[in-house]
Amino acid sequence: MMRAMTILFGLYLLFSCTDSKKEAVFITADLADFIVDTLYLEKDTLTKSLPQGFAFLEQNGKSFLFGVIGRRMYQYSYPSGELEGTVDFETEGPDGIGGFVSGGLITEDGIFFISDQKAIVHTDFHGKVLDRFPLPNVPEERLAVNFSVVNGNRMHYDKEKRQLILADVPFVLKEPNMAYQDWVWRYDLKNGIGEPISFSYPEIYSAYYDDPELGLYSHIFLDMENLHLVSFPVTDSLLVVDGKSSKWVNSKSSAPLVFQKGKTNQEGDYVVFSPSMETSRYKWIIFEPMSQLLLRYVDIETKVLDNGRIQNKSSFILHNLDFEIIGELFFDNRQIAPSGFATPNGYFFKLLNPDSDDREAYIKVGLNF
Repeated sequence: MMRAMTILFGLYLLFSCTDSKKEAVFITADLADFIVDTLYLEKDTLTKSLPQGFAFLEQNGKSFLFGVIGRRMYQYSYPSGELEGTVDFETEGPDGIGGFVSGGLITEDGIFFISDQKAIVHTDFHGKVLDRFPLPNVPEERLAVNFSVVNGNRMHYDKEKRQLILADVPFVLKEPNMAYQDWVWRYDLKNGIGEPISFSYPEIYSAYYDDPELGLYSHIFLDMENLHLVSFPVTDSLLVVDGKSSKWVNSKSSAPLVFQKGKTNQEGDYVVFSPSMETSRYKWIIFEPMSQLLLRYVDIETKVLDNGRIQNKSSFILHNLDFEIIGELFFDNRQIAPSGFATPNGYFFKLLNPDSDDREAYIKVGLNF
């Protein structure tokens, strides 16, 4: 408790001096020191694990959390955590969402699924398909298209404009990809036209071809700022794109990082990509709306101890909306999930070692320093 009070006092001094022209002090702490509450969500007998992320929505004057894992959607009452119901989506037929779903987005207008790398399928909350939209066409030099939400890439929906923003993420980075730019797309659902948001991989990534960890970017769109942020895995800066211009902003971890390229192995007619699971890598960006902070996730180090146990050190680099670094919070990504969800009264991360088979826990962190 005294340690947490000392950290909070230091952060108070930091933010009470925002008018000073002196360089801001970089504060480091443990994420666990900022846990202020725990939300418990009950599981039914068919559920092995619940999603890491949920969408907070209000319907008929009541508050709910909606989450999808696999082909099942969960609806919880909030903040009680009571399970209101589940929906199992079909694979085929008029209400089928496809055999291979590479991500989705839950909105007040329903759910948008990326289906079989062919279409965006729009459903309601009862499993009924409302519409289907063909995915944007990409040129041959892109090689293998992969519209997806992997590596923290999140879709974004503009209800008024009826537009989706979604990312095309390489499975592994190949040499032809270095000349490619149209990685993120703004898709107009009204007329079925896609417009690219363009950026290039930095030249340093020519050293990381065929690595399924160190060749994946992560993108997030800040609608209130109309900015696209891109995080590259071995780059200690963030790329900020406003549609007309771009700039780099410092986003370096205070911890030493070691980047280790993975290996490829030829097994018969197939090439097997084997990334280094010990390597450091910058990962995705989270926007926490209550505190108005950006959190850049960093997997700093993973190692196997002499007793065979795996030890991890990760962090969130904290930025304000002026892209100044204001701190870094450390955690173990085997204990606390590195992605979460926002509610009107706080941001939640899932605890990864549940104490019960009947429920799972989500911690709320208070970042309003």
